[in-house]
Amino acid sequence: MASTPEHIDYLAVENLKHGDVKAFDVLYCKYSARLYNFSSKYLKSDEEAEEVVQEVFFYVWDKRSGLKSDHSFNAYIFTIAHNIIKKYFNKKIRDNAFKNDLIYSLLQPENRLDQIIDYKFLLRKVEQYINSFPKRRKEIFIKRKFDGLSVKQIADELGISPNTVENQLAAAQKQIKNKLLKEKLAGLLFFMLFICL
Repeated sequence: MASTPEHIDYLAVENLKHGDVKAFDVLYCKYSARLYNFSSKYLKSDEEAEEVVQEVFFYVWDKRSGLKSDHSFNAYIFTIAHNIIKKYFNKKIRDNAFKNDLIYSLLQPENRLDQIIDYKFLLRKVEQYINSFPKRRKEIFIKRKFDGLSVKQIADELGISPNTVENQLAAAQKQIKNKLLKEKLAGLLFFMLFICL
């Protein structure tokens, strides 16, 4: 058989299915720049485009045993990239909608500038609290509150029980609530807005 691009992919995917790191490198070298350019056109961000490439190949490696060497690897990875990009856009939409609602409520006549500053301060505080979570708790919380995944989706994705997901979410909410209760009342109001979405 001639060494066509399709044949090279077939061999690399076959080897990758058995955990061959060199085969993974071959596919990464062949497709990473194309994926980067594809992602960059949509996201308009070099950093996010690079993240998409990393996510795609992390997913490929994680699911390597289920790869189908007789299917187009090119189509497979660009479909994964497309889905990741859609997820990025959905997250931005959710984040912007939340921020816009918050800003709108804060700009009402009855709200003073010092209250707006308080909310910005609290937003930073909550981000700090989230970053201080244990790794698994942080991962679950972000998937639920920012990526919008259901408890079942998170459980399936991480290979844990839905009960574990719910326990981690409850612990995360309690941790943030307890910290915010030490702040003034605005902190509790922010907690209600942010956590109960």
